[in-house]
Amino acid sequence: MKNKKMIEILYYIFRIFPIKRNKIVFCNYVGKGYGCNPKYIAEELIARKNGIDMVWMTKDITLPFPKTIRVVKWESVKAIYELSTAKVWVDNQRKLPYNKKRKGQYFIETWHGGTPLKKIGADNPLNKNDLPYKKTSIHMDKIVNLMIANCSWVSKVYRSAFLYTGKILECGYPRNDILIYKTDKYNKQVRKYYHLENNIKLVLYAPTYRKGRKTDMYKLDYNLLCASLEKRFGGKWKVLVRLHPTMAEKSNELHYTEDVINVSGYDDMQELMAGTDVLISDYSTIIGEFPLIGKPVFLFATDRESYAKERDFYYDYDKLPFPQAETNIGLAKVIENFDESKYVDSLKKYYQIIGRKDYGNASAKVADIIINVMTLRHK
Repeated sequence: MKNKKMIEILYYIFRIFPIKRNKIVFCNYVGKGYGCNPKYIAEELIARKNGIDMVWMTKDITLPFPKTIRVVKWESVKAIYELSTAKVWVDNQRKLPYNKKRKGQYFIETWHGGTPLKKIGADNPLNKNDLPYKKTSIHMDKIVNLMIANCSWVSKVYRSAFLYTGKILECGYPRNDILIYKTDKYNKQVRKYYHLENNIKLVLYAPTYRKGRKTDMYKLDYNLLCASLEKRFGGKWKVLVRLHPTMAEKSNELHYTEDVINVSGYDDMQELMAGTDVLISDYSTIIGEFPLIGKPVFLFATDRESYAKERDFYYDYDKLPFPQAETNIGLAKVIENFDESKYVDSLKKYYQIIGRKDYGNASAKVADIIINVMTLRHK
């Protein structure tokens, strides 16, 4: 449904129906499939077998979902009815002002980012005079009951970037639980999905998006990369290329071979990270999540100076614990000279600075809150 005014009216019409205390509605990034933090919260609730009525809103209802989850078309009349009558909402993206929450409903905002390097939201220079953004932030501050954070650093960002004044639970991100205790499973799963032998080593190249959705900054020399990884770590390497979700349709503009695989269409980024051995990125929030596995991250950014002027950073790029390069030759050198003990020490200090809270039990903590909300009479 495209008529925002009609959507808003339907929210009010459906208030004639009572709120169902055992119903929860999930959404992932304005209608994407089964993934991110909402997925892992749902998985925990399913495992507990509490008889909760679980609904998921998605733009593509043909996507695979667990049998215990009812799927509805995102922003359809049915979806608005489900939201209007659910006790709990779980989302990882902002809901716009026409999304009207009722008194007695409980909204958990998990967010879809990680520990941000580049400035986001109201902190982003590009949003300085964005009045619609400010209006949505004010709306979210009114309707969100709880935000989930993976570290104390992120909590501060929520306050400044999203103008959020409400409650924050620093428990880690549910999606990161598998990075801490289920990596063996996804090592096999990712290789099986792409028909790769189990002894193949994988490097994930996952750069963040660029203004105008340009791809000409992604100038990674895959052959040189694999040669340097083989020299330093041994084994046969293949590259998985994953573009930011907002640029996934642009992934076909890049060149692929038998050893360079386009994985931008893979549903779950955390599964990809859990199943790979090395990460190459630039300014993406995932650089703070991948190391939870205990594996190396390398930064490759050919446009660092111009990007810093455009977006600005929360954290001094040069003080990040990850070896970095602005050229392919430079990247090959930092890989070949990688010092694991130095990396581990630097990473430990970094996590102390940001106040890490990811320890593998975030899904359980959020599920406890949901069950408590459904049991007690929360406003």
